[in-house]
This record gives sequence, structure tokens and C-alpha cells, in this order.
Amino acid sequence: MKTRGKKDTRIRYEGKMPSPLAGGMPATHSRSPRAGRGTVLVAIIIIMAMTAMVASSLMFRMYAEVKAAAAGSRGQQAYDAAMSGLNRVIAIMKVSGGNPEVWQDNPQLFLNQLVATDGAESWYFTVYSPNPGDSRTPCFGLADESGKININVADAQTLLRLPDMTTELVDCLMDYIDADDVARAEGAEQAYYDQLPVPYLIKNGPLMTIEEAILIKGFNAQIVYGEDANLNGILDPNEDDGDDGFPPDNRDGKLNLGLKGCATTISYDYNTDGEGKARVNINGNQSDLGKLSETGLPEQTVTFIKAYRTSGKMFKHPSELLEMTMQLPAPPGGPGPGQPTSLSSGVGAEELPAVLDKLTVLPSDGATPQVGLVNVNSASADVLMAAGLDGDVAQRIVDARTGVPAELKTTAAWLYTEGLMDADAFKAIAPKLTGLGYQFSLRCVGFSSPSGQFRIIDAVIDMAGQTPKILYLRDITRMGLPFSLDVSATKAGG
Repeated sequence: MKTRGKKDTRIRYEGKMPSPLAGGMPATHSRSPRAGRGTVLVAIIIIMAMTAMVASSLMFRMYAEVKAAAAGSRGQQAYDAAMSGLNRVIAIMKVSGGNPEVWQDNPQLFLNQLVATDGAESWYFTVYSPNPGDSRTPCFGLADESGKININVADAQTLLRLPDMTTELVDCLMDYIDADDVARAEGAEQAYYDQLPVPYLIKNGPLMTIEEAILIKGFNAQIVYGEDANLNGILDPNEDDGDDGFPPDNRDGKLNLGLKGCATTISYDYNTDGEGKARVNINGNQSDLGKLSETGLPEQTVTFIKAYRTSGKMFKHPSELLEMTMQLPAPPGGPGPGQPTSLSSGVGAEELPAVLDKLTVLPSDGATPQVGLVNVNSASADVLMAAGLDGDVAQRIVDARTGVPAELKTTAAWLYTEGLMDADAFKAIAPKLTGLGYQFSLRCVGFSSPSGQFRIIDAVIDMAGQTPKILYLRDITRMGLPFSLDVSATKAGG
């Protein structure tokens, strides 16, 4: 029997091996050692690249955090330098006696003052405020808030005379701060604010800051700040280009400081004389009138005041005594030969300063504040006009006061004694005026050299009491650098 050979069941493939994806049998073949080493090498390269990326990312984050920490530290140092400037201001004001020549524009005290140096950086401060005489450069000093109209106590006529104010704005302002719920003709009380998309309660009381006025119907940032969009007190190119760029302006070459430039909410004075003693109330009782002999006023003036009060009349203001006379009651049978029929106060130019300093028509214990008097020694012409003076007279006052000695400007008497107005005109405006200011606003930039790190604060200080107070403080660094900081002009300082 013939033996058959065993059938070869192996499948032979010619050409390409069928792909498993094409439905063929899975290929069974071994990889070469070289191919395996290549795959491992690629994996190692990828891992190394990823590790390098992670390390680089960590290094970048560490570097960024170090830089941020350094920037934060320098920012805090800049803020501390600015606060050093504020403290320097308070110290200077405590000993300056309110002399405007010291605080109003004094680069030697307030420009580029050295605070500290650490080898790498030197830290300085500059105190500045708007310059009423030249909007191209700031004053290196303070602004007197008493040289503005206090909108919390001003009447409607005074408010309406402020720049850019309208009857609607005046009515809305007065409705916002008064205690009642009766809306004026063009005003708005709580019912209006209740209908807003986001209702809120109105103040029904005095404003704490001028910025609060933005909450009042009709008011906005442009009305409050005018053209001074970055709050540096300087007329920048974009603030004098009409409608070409923000903010809106009238391209008149002058910087409109808005309501903030001529109005305030915090001006007040204590009813005391130049020595800090309570003034004598000439509308008071016999005990008050008995203190007149302590004022140093002429006996004729003391006699006149007592006689006027004995007749049952009241004084409107101590300035009323200027060139004042009164008719004496006729004795029975008529006045005899040589008997006077009238009495003179004896108050003229020489006596007027003491009268304004020593006397009052209000109850006075020395601790009761007088709110809203305008400091004639620092008020702008616009403010003086708002107070009720004619424009020409207001400008003459502004022009003349730089030549008046500081010792004569402790009261408003110099308006009469220097011949700027007659007795009747002076007596009409004197009840609204003072010669002193105790609340001051300022901006202070603290900065470093050579890095140029800076911080800016906006502040109001109150010097009226025994202890100075910071009434208002905010950081306005976000508004940008106010002007070029050139430490080459630095004088030796603190």
C-alpha cells in the first residue's frame, strides 16, 4: 500500500501580509531589538521634554511671584512715602499759624521731599493741589476747603450761582439732603429713587463728601469733577481738545474743576477768637454783655452795644457795628442844650478787626461750630461771586490779597480797611465770610527713584480742634501718574 505524504497545511503569503483591519489573519511576527530601543528612546525624550516644560513653568511662576512680591513691596513703600507726606503736612500745619504762604504753594516743603533710601531705591513724596492761577502746573501745597461753598448749608441762590448749576440740580440737591419728603418744583425725593432699576435710600442729611453728589438725580462725574478726568489738577491735552477725546471739554484753555473745585461739605470753624477764647455774644443776656469789658474794645463801643440791646433790638452780625449810629430816646420835654440825640458805635477801620474777632451774635461756648463760612483769603473769584459779590469786586479781592500782610488777614476786615469796599457793601457780605480756614485737601504722590514705582493718595485734614484729624483718605493711583516726577529738582528734605 502506497503511503501518502503528509499535506502541508501552512499558509504561504506572497507579497503583503493581510492587515487585521482588512479581515485577514493577525500577523504574528517578532520585532527587532533595534526597533524596541528606538521606541524607548522616543519615550525618554518625550518625558524629558515634559519635565523640562514643567520645570520651566515652575521657574516662571516662581520668578513671577518674586517679581510680584517685589512690586508689592515697592508699592507698599511708595504708599508709605505718600503717607509720610501726609504726616509732614499735618506737622507743618500745626506750627504754621494758618499762614497761606506756608501751605498754599511751597515747593521747598512739599516738592520731591526725600523720605528714605535703601541703597537701590530712594523714596520721595510730593504734595500737590490744583493751581487756581495757572492750570498748566499744580500748586505744591494744599487747597483750603473753607475757601469753597459748603453745599450742605448754602441757600438756593448761592448754589445756583455756582458754575454749571441749574435750578433742577439745585432742587434735586436740596431735596436729597433735607429731612422732609416734599419734592421741590424740579427736585426729587425718595419716591423717585424707589423707582430706579436699583433703588436706594437718599441721605436726608448732610453729604459727607462731594463725590456723594453723583448719587443725586441729574448729577454725574462730569458735573462733580469737570474736565479734570485724572484728578491731577492740570489741564492735560485731552482735557482741552473739545470732542476729540475723553473727557468732554469746551477747548477754552482753562481747566474746569467742576463742583469739587468750588464746593465742599466739611468747612467749619469754632466760634472763638484769635486766642482760642469763646467770643462774647452781643445778643446775649446781661451776663454776656458784662464780658464786653474783657474784650479790649473802646468804652464807646461797649456803651453803644449795651444801649442798643437795652432798647430791645438785636444785632444781625458784629459787622453791623461798623459806622453804626442809633437815635437816643428823647427825654421828657425834649433834649436840653448840648444833649446828644444820637449815639455812635465808635467802630471804624481801626476797631473793625477786633470787633469781628471778639464778638458774635450766636450763643458761644467756644465749642459750637460755625458751618459754611467762606475764607476770603483763599476763595476763588467764582466762589466769591457765588457768595454774593459782584464779579469785578471778587476779582479785585483775589488780585489784592497777595499784597496784604498775613497779620491783617485773620478776619475779613481788610476788605474794608484796604478800601476794596465801603461800609454798606462790607456789612452785606461779612456774615458769610471768615479770614481763617481749618480744613484742607491735598493729593500726595509717594514714589521711588530710579524704578519709578508710585502711589497716590487723596486726603482731607481737619486742623480745627486740638488734635488734627484725617477726614477723608483714598488711593487714586489708578488715575495714573499726575505729572513727570523729576527728582533732579529735589531739595534737601525730611
